[in-house]
This record gives sequence, structure tokens and C-alpha cells, in this order.
Amino acid sequence: MAYSELLSLMHKISDLRAATAVLGWDQETYMPDGAVDARAEQIATLSTLIHGFNTNDEANRIVEDAQVYKSELPALQQRIIGRFIEDQKRSQKLSPQFIDELARVTSKGQDAWKKSRASSDFSIFQPHLESIVRLKQQEAELTSVGGNLYNALLDEYEPGLTVESLTPIFQQLKDGTTAILKSIDANKSMVSDEILYRHYDGDSQMKVAKQIIQTLGFDSNTGRIDLSTHPFCTSFSNTDVRLTTRVRENDLRSCLFGLIHEAGHGMYEQGVAAELDRTSGAGGASMGIHESQSLFWENTIARSEEFWEWAFPIVKNQFPSQLADVTPRDFYKAINKITPSLNRVESDELTYNLHIILRYEIENDLINGRLAVADIPAAWNDKMSQSLGVVPPNDAEGCLQDVHWSFGGIGYFPSYSLGKLFAAMQWNTMQVAIPNVKALVANGDFAPVLNWLRTNVHGVGRTETPTEISVRVCGKPLAAYDFLQYIGKKAEDVYG
Repeated sequence: MAYSELLSLMHKISDLRAATAVLGWDQETYMPDGAVDARAEQIATLSTLIHGFNTNDEANRIVEDAQVYKSELPALQQRIIGRFIEDQKRSQKLSPQFIDELARVTSKGQDAWKKSRASSDFSIFQPHLESIVRLKQQEAELTSVGGNLYNALLDEYEPGLTVESLTPIFQQLKDGTTAILKSIDANKSMVSDEILYRHYDGDSQMKVAKQIIQTLGFDSNTGRIDLSTHPFCTSFSNTDVRLTTRVRENDLRSCLFGLIHEAGHGMYEQGVAAELDRTSGAGGASMGIHESQSLFWENTIARSEEFWEWAFPIVKNQFPSQLADVTPRDFYKAINKITPSLNRVESDELTYNLHIILRYEIENDLINGRLAVADIPAAWNDKMSQSLGVVPPNDAEGCLQDVHWSFGGIGYFPSYSLGKLFAAMQWNTMQVAIPNVKALVANGDFAPVLNWLRTNVHGVGRTETPTEISVRVCGKPLAAYDFLQYIGKKAEDVYG
């Protein structure tokens, strides 16, 4: 009876969160520009209701009753209760007024970011971002888990992660990246990616990208695809998953790899066990684990030479004139060209991590009061120059390129690099479990790959921590070695 009451409460909270997510998805896809203020009020109302259901006296009583009988329940139900309690403890540290204000500020902030980016004018977004940073500083103070203030925001996306544990890993990535870049420096002119920037009709790009992700395993019966300013995946349940992408007719990578990336997120959500739906155990274990799934498909699989043995004829059939003089090997090398770039989303696998470390350093400084919002453009350009050797010509291609700060996602960015590390560890483990996996990929048979991920990662949802999943699946906690080994071998293959 006690667990049934808690289950009913979790269902209500989950349904409200799904409704909020629907409004957020609509805001990024179809909502008219004039609806921003009304949408901010709607999302604020729902966010406050969710907070109330999660923290009121009735919720506390239900949790107390469930805890009395917790030890008598099956292990899975015990873990679901544990996740609800962890979520509740964090929520109880934040007032309804705070939740209401944050929802309003971020909803309006997302619209301001889109306008700011479109005109490359940081001043439009600046006052909104100042409000967001102020609120996230307050949140960090209220939910502090000790040590650096930024730790509280990291913990929201990657439970247990701290600046103290993350900084050494990022330093390893920096050092390893520098070493690999030096190793290919003499041969860097050998690889051309010119073929990616020929003219590719937008509708045809979408057609072939949809065909590929459906073959990978994205279920179109429980998902759909739309366009947005910044690609994303959102899930209202494991039977209703939405992907978005963007199309650039002179850049074949944007739509194709963007959609494969988001499909990785989507297949994760579709693979969470049905018995976890509408509970605190649903969804991804962390953003790092979630990103490991999107980056696994986008990079480990879709940037492999074996993948293009299968996929290249499909893409060439859609674009016969553009790819008439190109071989699968040419294409493989082009999509794996290593060169510092301005844009995180479209950067290569290796230097991508430098983009993440840059954002991590800026966020850490922002939350700890060492950097003012007004100084972000200058700090961004300076760090880009130092770490990547390129400087954005404008803020749209610089500090305004990502949507995350506008929705309050401070602490989110490190998860992208953690995802790369987790993905490489999973790939090494998978190759032992499925010795012929590369041959399967070359033949377009992705079911064994997806089934392995479903069994080992997707199914448990949030009922295991990132470390528990990593140790159970890979036999060790998070480390940088597997990724550096993986990307080093690829760089050697591409550049000789």
C-alpha cells in the first residue's frame, strides 16, 4: 500500500514534467514568437506544481511510510524509492518562489538567446543571462554538496562529480589532445573535407538521415523528427520521444550527424524498461551516460570506416553528382579530419573536448564570481585563441552558439566529454562481448549493437548511478585512457 501511494505520486509528478516538456518542445519548434510571455507563465505554473507535489507534507508522509516497508520490497522498487528521495531532498532545498522565478527567467531567456544569436548581438541575451547566473549561484549555495560551489550544479547532471575529481581528467584530455595533434601535424594537409561542403539539397539530406537512423534502431512509431535552431532530444515517455535537427545545404555533416547524435539519445529513452515509466527510475542515469549513447552512435559507429562501407552507397544514391568522384575511404577520412574549429557541435572528435573544457572553465568562474557575464565574449575569444588557435569573427559563432545557458543548464557541458569517455569504454567492452561487431556494422546489421546497449545500459534507467553502470559494464570507473587510445588509433589511420 505504501509503495502504491508513492507510485501514484510519482505518476502525477512525471505527467506534469511531461506536460512541461511538451511546452518546451513546442517553444523550440512551432510556437509563434509572440507567445513567449504566456509560455513562460505556463511553464512556471507547472514547475511550481511539480515542486509542490514533490515536497509538500503529503509527499513527506508517503515517503516515510514507504521507507518503513522498503526493505521488504524487490530490489528494483527499493532503488526507485531511493531515487525519489534523492530528488526530493534536492527539491526541498529550493523554495516554490525560486522554482517559479527560475522557470520564468529561463523560458524568456531561451527566446532572448535565439534573437541574440540570430543578430549576433550578445547585449540582447546579457541581462537574461545575468538573471540566470544569479539564480544558479543561489541554487548552488542552497544545494551545496561541499567544496567548490560549482560542485552543486555538476552534481545535478552527473551525481557525485566534483571539480576536484573532474579537473585532473580534463587535464589528461588536454595533454593527450596536444600529443595527438603534434603527432599528425606534419601530415595535416593530407586530409581534405571539401566534399562535405558541396551543395546538398535540404530535403534530400533529411530523407537520407531519417533512413539511416531508422536502420540504426530509432523507432519512428514512438518518435518524431522536427527542425529547431539547436538540435535536441526530449522525451515525454519511452513511447513518445522527439528529435530535432537543423539543415545546412552547404554542410552535409550538420543534419546527418546531428540527427544520428539525437537518435542516440532517443534510442536510450526508448530502451528504458517499461516498468520504470512514470517513476523516478525513468530516464538516463546521468547526462554523461546519456551523452555516451548519442556520441557512441554519432562517433564510434557513424564515423567508423566500417559504417561507411554500408552507408556510403545509400548517401551516394541520394547525391550521385555531388559524390561521383568520392570513395568510401575518401568520405571516411573527410568526416574524421582533425582541425580546430569555431563550432562545438561540428568539431572533430579530438578537439571537441577543448570546446567543453573552455565552457567548463567559464562556468566555474561564473558561479564562483570570478567572471562577470558582461566579460564572457572577451573571455571566450581569449580561451578559443589559447586552446584552439582560432577566434570567432562574431558572438553568434562564439559565445552564443550553444543554447544551454539560456535554459539554465550550467553544469551540463562537462557531460559531453564524459560521454566520450564512457562511450570508448563501452566500445572496448562490446568488442569483447561481440567479437564480430565491426563486420556487423559494415553489413548494416545494428540490432546486436543496440541490443547490447539496451541490456547493459538503457534498461536500468536511473536506478543505477553512472559509476555503478561503468563498473558493472566495463569493470572500472570512468577514465580517460580508453578514449585517448581510441582516438589516437583513428588519427593514425586517417593521417598515416
